[in-house]
Amino acid sequence: MSTKSKGVCPFCAEMIMPLVIEENLVRRDRCACPACSEDIYVCRSPGCNNYAKGGEYYDDELCPQCTGNIADIGKATVAVAVFGAMVAKVIKP
Repeated sequence: MSTKSKGVCPFCAEMIMPLVIEENLVRRDRCACPACSEDIYVCRSPGCNNYAKGGEYYDDELCPQCTGNIADIGKATVAVAVFGAMVAKVIKP
């Protein structure tokens, strides 16, 4: 079996080199964590070497770290919008 690059497993949070269980030329290769044996996939975020959770019915696209980063960006966007609305109310006569 071949292996992928080192990255963090989303299930056990260990730094691992997963084993490729099923190679796929069109989609992502299905891998297994050598520490916890869970199904994992390479994170689709450009430049990220961590792994996303594989599930019975759905496979995550991003690793937990990249998912958290997107949520943080969303919170910042909402904060800026609320602040802008408050400033507009104060300035409006």
